[in-house]
Amino acid sequence: MKCSLCKKELEDNEAYEYRGFISCGDHFDEVIERVDRKRQDIITRRDSMSRPLKGLNIRPDNPIGKANRELLKGSLEVSGKETYLEKEYRNGIL
Repeated sequence: MKCSLCKKELEDNEAYEYRGFISCGDHFDEVIERVDRKRQDIITRRDSMSRPLKGLNIRPDNPIGKANRELLKGSLEVSGKETYLEKEYRNGIL
C-alpha cells in the first residue's frame, strides 16, 4: 500500500483509509480534506451539467420525451460522460 499523498510504502497496520484513499498517519487529515474537496467539486460539476435536464420528460416511450431527447441530445451526452475529475477520483488519485 502507498499513501495517496506522499506515496510512502505502508504496511497494513500503518495505513489509514478514507473513502477508498489510503494514507499514512502523517497525512491522514490532509487526505481527508483533499478527498472531501475533490468529491464536492465533482458533485457540484455533475449537478451543473444535469441542471438543464431536471424536470424534463426525456422518456423514449413518449412523443414529448422523444422530442426533448432530440433537442437536448448534446446535453444528455455531456451529462452521461465521466469527467476527468471523476476518473481520477475513481482511480484513487488526489
